[in-house]
Amino acid sequence: MQEHPYRVLIIDSDNNSLATYQNYLTQQGFEVDTAQDGIEGIEKLRKDEPDVALVEIKLPKMSGIEIIRLVNEEELDTEIIVLTEHGNKEDAVTVLNLGVGAWFEKIGIDMAQLLNRVKELCQVIPPELMRRYLSAIPDYRLSVK
Repeated sequence: MQEHPYRVLIIDSDNNSLATYQNYLTQQGFEVDTAQDGIEGIEKLRKDEPDVALVEIKLPKMSGIEIIRLVNEEELDTEIIVLTEHGNKEDAVTVLNLGVGAWFEKIGIDMAQLLNRVKELCQVIPPELMRRYLSAIPDYRLSVK
C-alpha cells in the first residue's frame, strides 16, 4: 500500500475540463492540483514535480508541446499524458516523439482507460531515482571470477 496519494497536475485553460478531471481523479484517491495556462503549469511542475501531468496542447502563454519540451530538457520527474480536444496528427507525432506516456482525446474519452494509464505512470520509477538505487548496489560481477 502506498504511503501517500499519487499527485496529478492538470494543465488546461477550460474550467469545465479542470473541474471534471480534478473531481474524478480526487474521487479515485489522487491528490490533484490544477493550472490554467502554460506558465502556471510549468512553474507548478518545477516546484512540485507531481507524478503525472495531464496537459492540454492549446494553452494560453505557453503551449502543451513547449511544456513537454521543458519537462524533458529539465529532466523533471513527471510523466506526461496529453489530454486534448485541440490536437492534430502533427501534434500527436511531435509529443509521442518527445516521449509522452499517452494521448487522449477529450471527446468520447474512456475515463476507466485514462484512470488505468494514470495509475500505471504513477507507478513508474523515474530514471534518476532508478540510477540512484542501482548505484548503491555493489557490482558483484567485478569480484566474482
